[in-house]
Amino acid sequence: MIVVLSDLHFAEAQSTQVGPLRFNRNIPAEVFEAYFAEVNTFAKANGVKYIDLVLAGDIFEISRSALWLAGEERPYIDNEDVVSGSETEKVILKIIDAIAQEEYVEDTLALFRNVERCFECSIQIEYILGNHDRLINATPAIRTKIRGLLGLPGADAPFKHHLVLPDVDGEPFCLIRHGHEYDSTNFSVRTDRLAVIPTKFQEKDYQASCLGDITSVEFGAALPFLFLKLYGEEAILHNKKLNTLYRRLVDFDDVRPNTALLSFLFSTPGVKKRKTWDLMKPCFEQIIRDLGRNKRFRREIKKSAVLAEWKKVLLFGLLDLGIFDLIGTYWVVKRLMKMVSKQIKLDSQVQWAEKEELIQDQHSNLKCVVSGHTHTPEAALISTRRGEECYYLNSGTWRNVIPATADYLEFGHLKSTAKIFIFRPNEKNGNGNGNGWSFHFINTESFGKYRYL
Repeated sequence: MIVVLSDLHFAEAQSTQVGPLRFNRNIPAEVFEAYFAEVNTFAKANGVKYIDLVLAGDIFEISRSALWLAGEERPYIDNEDVVSGSETEKVILKIIDAIAQEEYVEDTLALFRNVERCFECSIQIEYILGNHDRLINATPAIRTKIRGLLGLPGADAPFKHHLVLPDVDGEPFCLIRHGHEYDSTNFSVRTDRLAVIPTKFQEKDYQASCLGDITSVEFGAALPFLFLKLYGEEAILHNKKLNTLYRRLVDFDDVRPNTALLSFLFSTPGVKKRKTWDLMKPCFEQIIRDLGRNKRFRREIKKSAVLAEWKKVLLFGLLDLGIFDLIGTYWVVKRLMKMVSKQIKLDSQVQWAEKEELIQDQHSNLKCVVSGHTHTPEAALISTRRGEECYYLNSGTWRNVIPATADYLEFGHLKSTAKIFIFRPNEKNGNGNGNGWSFHFINTESFGKYRYL
């Protein structure tokens, strides 16, 4: 049986802490412990002897941490340029240590290290990297640190970027990748221009930094960082408007759809739109200045498919002029927010999965493609070639989600839990049929204090 988890985004909370206020957005270990108990019961009931537990990327939140902003190092650096013993490596290791020491994460990592105790059958963990944990593969010391935290063998061996799990005959059965390969903002290859997406990309394609790395830290992580730096802890702790707005900025990354980010900011309860703009404008101006001087940002913008060419020209012009009037600043901010939010052209990735090499190969026996990245769980039919159904599954996220109403004027808070169990051919599958393959796809969204499995 194959079990897939992705987009857990274990994150440090120290960089957003204000006095006694900590914003720990990680999930308690008890949730994972209950899930593993559920998987074990499911496996026992179906006579499963072996489980592949696949962590399908963005498990550790490396790139979107404000700890990067304390110095000159930044996560938008190619892996091959991170030298052992360098300041960049030290920052990455510092972020990993901070994540691992978080109350919830520490217990969860201990659970993963002893995962075999949760099961009555054999289990193996596989970890493939995504775009937010790309830098884990940069140096042997970083890889060793992560493997130790998760209890994985291999010492400093590089992590994989995809898995092709076989069926009982050794034929390709299930392709699993993180899914940023389908996203031109977060992957160095424009796969949307390819007729066929290769199963295996070159290592340099995964090593390269992309536009998403820049916007994640210089826009996403920088907003609460600059806001805190500008107004200070005391003011944020004791001024209700500043406090509410700061909490809004910390929650930015959970807003769905991403195109509602600006609306989320300008609908802060108790703070009028004009007041929000007045308070945020200095932060936006600083971000624009920093990005205007960033040569890598300019190079990535030129390659980006997100903005039309005339908008790129206008954006560069405003960055060069440094015009910070009301209209100019807002226009630049709106364009930047579009780059932050419009990471994938469609909510569904099935149209990219259909182009996978193993799907296009008429002689392949591949039965499913699994990815995450979008935080949008999905089960969709790809084809019924030779009378056999082939599916695309998106593993969603276990993060909290802030949904928007249709008009983007109001926002809520949900807890998301997506589960994927895949049975290989000849495994019992809960349907009384041990001859064909099957899967169970369960997407749960809950509201309230407790996370329901």
